[in-house]
Amino acid sequence: MANKALVTIICKDKSNDWRNRFRDNIIVWADENGQSQEGFALPEPASYSGNTTRITDEGTSVSGHLLGAVVRDDVAQVSLSWNYLSAKEWSDIILQFKGENYSNLVRFFDQTEGNWVTREMRISDRSAGMHHRDPDDNTKIFWSGCSLQLTEV
Repeated sequence: MANKALVTIICKDKSNDWRNRFRDNIIVWADENGQSQEGFALPEPASYSGNTTRITDEGTSVSGHLLGAVVRDDVAQVSLSWNYLSAKEWSDIILQFKGENYSNLVRFFDQTEGNWVTREMRISDRSAGMHHRDPDDNTKIFWSGCSLQLTEV
């Protein structure tokens, strides 16, 4: 199966529990070296934006001259949002970064490269608003305005 997902989490936990829980979202593809890869495919987002930043250490000398150095260049960030997701879909996405999985390898479309790249990323802000809840059926809970940001480590 080809990787058609815009963003795929290459989770560190490849246990049978992980495979069983997320089996509907697991996809397999061949990387640029022909090696088989497996990951958790995020649902197609309603919006996707990329940000590339340069981390610098800078200041001003007593004579007013700018002093500085590039600490790290081309740090990638991606922001994704979905109009609505089921409680399970939203939870499954967030769980990819829970506990010891503070960061994961993420395959995404990078604005600088103009192609898919794989980078180690962490999740930062994530938010969602309650869209619908059936008080008589806890399986019918939906979130709206789901959004998150992934930042390269």
